[in-house]
Formats: sequence, C-alpha cells, structure tokens
Amino acid sequence: MKNFHNKKYSHRGGGYFDGKLPTVDGVIDCKGDKFGFVSLGAGKDDVFVPGNMLCGARHGDTVRVLITSERRGRNGNIRREGRVIDISKRNTDNVVATVFFRHGVFYAVPDDRHYGEELEIISMGGASDHDKVIIEVKGTSRGDRAKVSAVLGRFDEIGMDVKSVIASHNLRTEFPRDVIDEANALPDTIDEAEARKSYRRDFTDKIIFTIDGESSKDFDDAVSVERTERGYRLGVYIADVAEYVREGSPLDREAIARGTSVYLADRVIPMLPEKLSNGLCSLNEGERRFVLAAIIELDGRGNRISAEVCEGVIRSAARLTYTGVQAMLDGDEGLRERFAAVVPSLEIMRELAEKRVNIRKKRGAIDFDLTETEIEFDAAGHVADIRRKPRLFSAQIIEEFMILANCAVAEKFGKAKVPFVYRVHERPSPDKIASLNDYLDAVGAGVRCPLNPAPADVAELLAKVPEDISGAVARVTLRSMSKATYEPSGDGHFGLAEPDYCHFTSPIRRYPDLAIHRIIKTCLRQGEKAAMRFRSFAADAAVRSSKAERTAQDCERKVDDYKKAEYMSRRIGKKYAGVITSVTDFGFFVELDNSAEGLVRINTLPPAAIFDAKRLCISCGRARYALGGKVEIVVVGVEGDRIDFRLA
Repeated sequence: MKNFHNKKYSHRGGGYFDGKLPTVDGVIDCKGDKFGFVSLGAGKDDVFVPGNMLCGARHGDTVRVLITSERRGRNGNIRREGRVIDISKRNTDNVVATVFFRHGVFYAVPDDRHYGEELEIISMGGASDHDKVIIEVKGTSRGDRAKVSAVLGRFDEIGMDVKSVIASHNLRTEFPRDVIDEANALPDTIDEAEARKSYRRDFTDKIIFTIDGESSKDFDDAVSVERTERGYRLGVYIADVAEYVREGSPLDREAIARGTSVYLADRVIPMLPEKLSNGLCSLNEGERRFVLAAIIELDGRGNRISAEVCEGVIRSAARLTYTGVQAMLDGDEGLRERFAAVVPSLEIMRELAEKRVNIRKKRGAIDFDLTETEIEFDAAGHVADIRRKPRLFSAQIIEEFMILANCAVAEKFGKAKVPFVYRVHERPSPDKIASLNDYLDAVGAGVRCPLNPAPADVAELLAKVPEDISGAVARVTLRSMSKATYEPSGDGHFGLAEPDYCHFTSPIRRYPDLAIHRIIKTCLRQGEKAAMRFRSFAADAAVRSSKAERTAQDCERKVDDYKKAEYMSRRIGKKYAGVITSVTDFGFFVELDNSAEGLVRINTLPPAAIFDAKRLCISCGRARYALGGKVEIVVVGVEGDRIDFRLA
C-alpha cells in the first residue's frame, strides 16, 4: 500500500497542504456524515472518504480530494482513500424529510438516506409531527443537525410522494409570467405568409400521420412512406418548435432551464407551455403545422442511400395509437376499414421496419429488452393497478424511423462541421467489463465479454445468457455500460452501433432537439458559415441537457418506486410468485410479475443462512437462493419506496 500521509494537509477548515500530493475532483456520494465516495466518472474507480475526512462536505457536493493512500485489490482494481480539501460547488438539491417526535425531541428523517438516517431538528420552521418538510443540513459541534426551511404538508396526503420528489430535485412546475405572456401572444394557427416562403416545402398532399400512446397530447413527430424505383422514401416530420421559441427569449430561457419534460407516473411537467406543446407546435390531426422534415431514400433491402433535411408544412391525416396500429397490422377489420386511407402505408412501414431491425442486428446494435411499467390510478388518485407494458411492434416501427432520422441528421451536419449537439454513448471501460465478467462467472451465465468489446459482443452475450437469468443479467449489463450524454462533438453511439447520432425528433419535450433545430434552420436559410456563431451555445446546451436528463430520469424512477410501494402496501400478507433478481450479503431481491420488487432480508431466513460471495447466492440447509430462482413470497411491509418480503 502506498501511504501519502506525510505531513501537510489543507481544507477550508484548516490544516496544511504543499500542493505536491495527488488530488482528484469529483462529486461526493455520502452516507450522512459517516463516509463518502467521490465519483471520478465512467471507467474510473471511486475514492473512499472516511467520515473524519469529509471536512464539511455533504452528499452531492463537487469536491477536491487529496489522495492519502491507495492499494490494488485482488481483482486488480485500485482502491484509493482520501480527504476533502476543497468544496468547489455545493449540492443545491433540496433535502426532503419527515418530522418525527420521540422522547421529547423532534427529528427529521430524510427521504434520501445519503443525508443521514435521522437528524435532530434545531429549528422547526412551523412544522409539526409527521409533516413532510424541506430541511437545511447544518454542521454543528455535535454533528449534522436539521433546520426546517419549508413545510410541504402531511406525509400521508395523496400525492405527497410525488410532491416530495419534485421538491427534492427543484423541478420547475410553474411557468414565469413573462413566459406565459409570450406564449399567449402567439397565434393559434400558422402564419400562411410564412408557409408560402420559398424555403418551406408543402407536404400537405401526402398521407402523413402520427403514431403515439393513447394518453399522448403533444405530437412532435409524424411519418409517411412510399415505394420508389430504388426501394423506399421515408418522411419523418418533426414539429418546428424553433420557429416560435426564439433564441434568448423568455420561452427559450425557461426551456433550457428545464431542459426536458418530466414524465411522472401521474403527471407531466412540460418543458414548454401548453399553448405550444399541445397546440401550435403539436402535429394535431387535420391542422396545418410547420415542420423540419428529414426525407430519407432507402434501397430495397432497407439501406439508407441519401437524406435531405428541409423546412416544410404538413397536415396530419390521422392521429393513430400504438395499440390501434398493432391491431390493424394483426388484421382488425373494423379498424382497417375505418383507417383505410393509411393502411397501405402501415403495411409498407412494417415491411421497412422489419428490414431496418435486421440491419441493426447484423451491425451489432444492443437490445436490452427491458419492459416498462404501466401504473393506473383511480378517481381519488390512488394506484389501482401496476402491470408490465406490452412491447408492440407498432412502437418499434416508430423507434426505427426516429433512429434513421437521427442518424441521417447527425451525419449530414457532422460532415458540414457546424456546431451541433450530438447524442454520444461511449464504449464501456475495461474495469466495468471486468466487474461484469466477475458477475457473469458468479451467477453461472456461461458467457463472458471481451474487455474492449464491440457492440456485437454485448449483443451476443445477452443472446446466449440462459433465459431464467436473462432479465437480471440484462440489467447488470446495462449498468456496466457508459451513460449516454449530450456532447458538442460526435463520437458515435455504442449501444446503437451507429457512428453518427443526435436527438432531432422531440423538440417539444427535449432541449437538445430544439437546439439543433435552431442550428439547422440557420444553415438552411443563411448557410453553414452563419451557424458558426452557435459554437458556445451548442456546448452549453449539451452540458445543461445532460444534467436535466439525469435529474428527470432520477425523478421518474423514484416516483415509479413510490407508486409500486403504495400499491403493495395495500397487499400486506398476500402471497405472490416471483423471480430472484439480485443477491447480496443482506438478502435477495425478488421481482413479481407486475414488476414490483422487494427484499427478502437474510435475517428473516433460518439461522443457517449463509451468503456465498463467490457464487452470489444464499445457502440455507438444502435450499439455495440464486439469481433467476423462482420463489413464493409474502408481502410483510412497506416503508417509503421500499418493499419487504419474506418467503412464504
């Protein structure tokens, strides 16, 4: 072990440091004031920071850490330990907690236990027992304490779980007055003089339609397809949001501050006001709308030959749904008769999408095949049902066409070398793949992944994994991949096995799409040279969009967990069949058919239960609980978003 404790330390609280010792910068992940880990990014080992070395740093802070020791573990990974010497940026997320009164003292129990198990409250701020509150964490001579800064309401109010998640992530739920005024000043219909401009192509004579979910209200993409002598001509028409959200306007400032629409289980927090998202920009059936169009020529085998991007105007012929389109493709005569004008296009789309799926598979694109959850609410706002969302080929048709458009646009403007916002997914690091291989060995998957894999290697691995553990292996493999981000330079998309990729198809709900629409329109109208002024804008939009996406994903995942827990809380004592998805030294997780997941704690098993770290299983006499094993459980308790099971 190398030990760097020589003489000199420094931090904001005092000490010494001569600048010669190794330091690293990153975001700290804390367990209260007990210890923390500093994340250095994809492919790099975290740095452990003991509690007495946190020096005032709290969860989510951006810090500089002095490396005090390092050693190489048995798996070859380097384990580093350090001390915080500077806090360059405080975490601005709210800390949401529940107030409890015990033994004459008020305590705050944070929803996110990274901030500690419980904190004594030193200032109540008008809160009462069992209130849900926002707290400030204050360092004192007796350790961290809490000061209540806002009261959200009673902890058991309907929807308080969602309200807490929104508050903890500082999501913007109300539009400022100047944003609403700007949106309301916009017309209800398109400007016909603008529609006749020479740079706008008229597509209103084509059979163009939208395909979305049943509950969708904002339609930002529409499609058309036709056969040609060479093969196919695919049209992907995207709402021209940049026509109305002008650079630097109140609408634009608010959109980049939000970065994305957030789709929670029981509501949507939109990026743009309803006047635009559901009205003027939305490609509503029968309404003339401005679009940016990607017209893609393909050969008879489905290979892309060429692509053109232009401004245009369309009129959607129909608002179709995934379930309705699937029914028509499966032969529903009633629907096929009702939508007779679009059925021939749907048949061609199915044919083309099937070819595109095969092309991407041959190229090595990775399909993790993870199902989504549908959550249904009753009139009072309680969770009525949770279930797995069926994966329909009708949805995959649209997915394939959006990927085609995104690739074509990224390639076209990448070659032009104008500033742009790309969607980048890097190759996973060798360290991550080594850890994945350790996991695959432990669960007896019978396959391994090369340390420097191509996309096809990962796809082949997932195809060869035994079916009973395929779901769990897919999740672990996904966590081993790098995180996709928005970048001002294009380095390809590993998961899709594509050399050029961007997000072009959802400008109503994603700022990076809106950003590149602005750049594209400038190129089309004024030339590529004029677009060079967007260099700093593209870099800033990429950084802010990546951060907004991470926040939205965290919120969406957390709310889903709360709603699943709420549903299972009314089923205490009921038996269910499930599959073991993860095994740890404190128990194993079981996923039910409805997608709810809970923990069977090891201390609820007989005393003979032993965790085998090498094989990732728990042995209990003749019984062995391993990944993929089928078990019957009883629901025994719910706390927050966590569900507890025991074996039936």
